[in-house]
Amino acid sequence: MTHTKFLQFNGRTIWFTNKDGENWIAIKPICEALGVNYVGQYKKLTEDKFYTDALYKTTMRDSKNRKQEMVCISEKSVYGWIASINSPNEEFWQYKRTCYDILYQHFKGVITGRRELLEEKITIRDEMQLLKEELQDNEKYQRLVSLEKEDKEANKRLKNLDKELIQQPKLF
Repeated sequence: MTHTKFLQFNGRTIWFTNKDGENWIAIKPICEALGVNYVGQYKKLTEDKFYTDALYKTTMRDSKNRKQEMVCISEKSVYGWIASINSPNEEFWQYKRTCYDILYQHFKGVITGRRELLEEKITIRDEMQLLKEELQDNEKYQRLVSLEKEDKEANKRLKNLDKELIQQPKLF
């Protein structure tokens, strides 16, 4: 089990541990950093069936480097939990707005970017098929060769877009 700094936020260190290849993030430091009530959030999480398997208690170091038992949430679930938090804390709301903006831009870019590339590929392939059926005309054959090159380029751009999505930094 490895304990590592996860994030510095509002002067707080957010800790996580890795167990069996999955990251588990300490809840209390997140609550402190976001200015929300830890006890209330802990109660909310333990009463929600969705989070039953998403919580894990372990001994970790706190911000003063003392060993303490901490309740952690799986990285897979932390983002949904943070999105569900309500707090009058203005810094938290600014942070939450930023998170929503990032999500929106990410999915908007993914959806529209992929859709446009897929539509482009369909158009190119449809035209290629028509040209193949009329191969007697040399000019059309040249257009076919050109479209095949465009199709390969579209595939490269699609692959690069997918690579960028995979390599985007995580929020936490």
